[in-house]
Amino acid sequence: MMNSLLIQETTNPNSLSAVLHKVLTFIYFLGHQVGLGIVNLIQYIVPGAKFPESVIDALGFLIVLTLFMFLVSVAKKIAWVIVGVGWILLLIRILIIIFKLG
Repeated sequence: MMNSLLIQETTNPNSLSAVLHKVLTFIYFLGHQVGLGIVNLIQYIVPGAKFPESVIDALGFLIVLTLFMFLVSVAKKIAWVIVGVGWILLLIRILIIIFKLG
């Protein structure tokens, strides 16, 4: 399947379509390699198992999507912590101004 990827020729290599193509090609490559690694691990455990390439790609994409969703949820929690700390610091600053402590 990797051989069937087409390289788009554009006049401007920095155009949005060229950058998008590079990003999507990288995501496909990453998903394919991860899926291939998992399938190789399964075949090491169960030597007689044969998997079509469509299963390899689907497995890899699902793993990449799961990792992305996990990272987004972690980043969202970190962002809420930062926002909370910002509100606390701002309230402390307002209290310092109100009570003329600073």
